[in-house]
Amino acid sequence: MAVGSDLKKQITSINSISKITKAMELVATAKLKKVGKRISDSKPYFAEVYTVFNDIIGKADNSIYQAPANPKPNKKTCWLIVNSNLGLAGGYNINVNKLVMKEIKHTDHIIAIGSKAESFYKNKNFTLASVHKEVDINFSYDDARELASELLSGFNNGQYDEIKIAYTKFINNVTFEPTILQLLPIAKNSQQETEKNDNVITEFEPDPATILASAVPMYLNAIIFSAIVESQVSEQASRRTAMENATDNASDMLEKLSLEYNRKRQAAITQEISEIVAGASAQES
Repeated sequence: MAVGSDLKKQITSINSISKITKAMELVATAKLKKVGKRISDSKPYFAEVYTVFNDIIGKADNSIYQAPANPKPNKKTCWLIVNSNLGLAGGYNINVNKLVMKEIKHTDHIIAIGSKAESFYKNKNFTLASVHKEVDINFSYDDARELASELLSGFNNGQYDEIKIAYTKFINNVTFEPTILQLLPIAKNSQQETEKNDNVITEFEPDPATILASAVPMYLNAIIFSAIVESQVSEQASRRTAMENATDNASDMLEKLSLEYNRKRQAAITQEISEIVAGASAQES
């Protein structure tokens, strides 16, 4: 059982930590508000671009960007994996990495977004094609274009057979879903989706294959930009929740320790009074 001085030290230490977690919660909340405004603009655009390209690929033939009917048995995959640069974000990083580890092969290459992705996959002896630690809440469309160019160059040169992105999909401020999306090659719509859109007639000029080849960079830019913005929002929301929980837990601990400290202090005071009374009684006798 800790003595009163030890309890006092614990109370002081936990109180200091709770101030730090509260400050981090406020910072994460401010960043969440800032980056959260961007997601409402990017999400509809992301969904529309993805739909249009699936429509184009459904009508294109003999394109390198179209998923082959008989894929290679040993495909070379490049992963764009989005993690954070900072910790204390709950399960934000580990949930994405757990999902990736179910599919990734040691022959695959990785483009790591964030220092946490770099350290995690280096420790597991994966090949890192490149690392980008500069990605933050100010991530721009030009930054997405650079990543898209790096990925597309490797795909066009035959260095990779497919490209996947692993990121955290933002649902709401307390719900985030780790997601893997195949960027290239693009799979054709299923028969069910094709039948659903039979009443929609889309005309392409000059032809689907030419449009696909010239517009793939735009497709990659849009998907990468939106996915990383969603991940940034999810990171800040996850950190805000984690720090809020830490602050609440610290408050609970402080309450229990303060109660125990006061009990011990009261017991010590009572004992001292008893000793004084006993001493006074002895002198009278």
